[in-house]
Amino acid sequence: MIICHQKYHLQEFDYLTLALHEVLFSNNNKNKMAFKLDENLKKAFLKHRRGEYDQKLDDRLQREGRKILEENDPKKKSKTMLNIHMVFWMVASMAVYYYTDFYMAIKIDPRVYRLWLYIGCVLLLVNFTIAFYLIFWCSYHKKIEDWDSHAPFAIPVATAAFIAGMICCVYALWPVWGYFTPLILFTLFMGVLFLLTLIPI
Repeated sequence: MIICHQKYHLQEFDYLTLALHEVLFSNNNKNKMAFKLDENLKKAFLKHRRGEYDQKLDDRLQREGRKILEENDPKKKSKTMLNIHMVFWMVASMAVYYYTDFYMAIKIDPRVYRLWLYIGCVLLLVNFTIAFYLIFWCSYHKKIEDWDSHAPFAIPVATAAFIAGMICCVYALWPVWGYFTPLILFTLFMGVLFLLTLIPI
């Protein structure tokens, strides 16, 4: 974006300057000032907005903007939290699987509604198949980033299949665990989901 003010023609501002503007003037951050920017830096930005160009102030503005983006990179911030989530859900799913005798209940318990269980499993398989197609085939093999344009039906079908499959499985297993059935299935699903993220690609 090239900022112009009357006779002044300033150099092109890159995304770092725009990001700094969001930090300084966003309603979400105006009361926080978490990045500890001093008054001179804010004045420098306002000076640019008025069309008064200063190379030193511009360089400082660029450096501070880059620093803000690096410190608040969502990938860096979420990395530790993601690992905590992974460990929690995988441990929880293993505990649920062990203490509920999930495999034996699925295999031999006569209270399970088999037909609804099979339908639910097929629908969940559809969901996982679409997920693998989008993530591994489209993203990593074909390098396709825009899933909606490439396969607009995929996400709606996967979502509908997952919801219907979970409903069928909950209904099929309700006689065994009652009100705990949704919690058990959700915990197992999250454990499997995070386990799949460990697959090297």
